[in-house]
This record gives sequence, structure tokens and C-alpha cells, in this order.
Amino acid sequence: MEPLKPEQKRSVLENNPQPQPSDLEEYERLLSLRFTEDPDRQPAASTEEGADGDHAQREARIKELYQKLFAPAATPAEPSLR
Repeated sequence: MEPLKPEQKRSVLENNPQPQPSDLEEYERLLSLRFTEDPDRQPAASTEEGADGDHAQREARIKELYQKLFAPAATPAEPSLR
């Protein structure tokens, strides 16, 4: 995986007013940490403290940031014509 290009970062931040540049930086930092793990090691399904707990928290935060950065902004519902 390669980092987002500056124009891609600008586009993400311009298309969605909710995220901050720090959210994008954190997202990229957490993704880079993900790639430092041994892919053959399966994380435990627990949320206990330690490496497995850190893994679960990191993955939850990556998901949260992904939604904030890349999910389409919710549009207000149109009023009913009835």
C-alpha cells in the first residue's frame, strides 16, 4: 500500500467537511502499523489488554476513521409530497 497523494488528501478533505487533516494523518499512521504485523499470526478474539487488545482497538479506530473520511456524507431526507 502506498500513502495517499497530496491531491487525493485534498480531495478527501474537500468532499467531506467533517474530517480534519489530523484524522487523515491518524488513518494513514494506523494503516502503516497494520502492515508491520505478521500476517500469519491470527489475533485473538478477545479485547484483553496487550497486543491483541491493541489490535482490536486499532482496527476499530481504522474503521471509524474510514467511515469519517470516505463514506458519502448523509444528505437530508427530502420532504414527503403527501
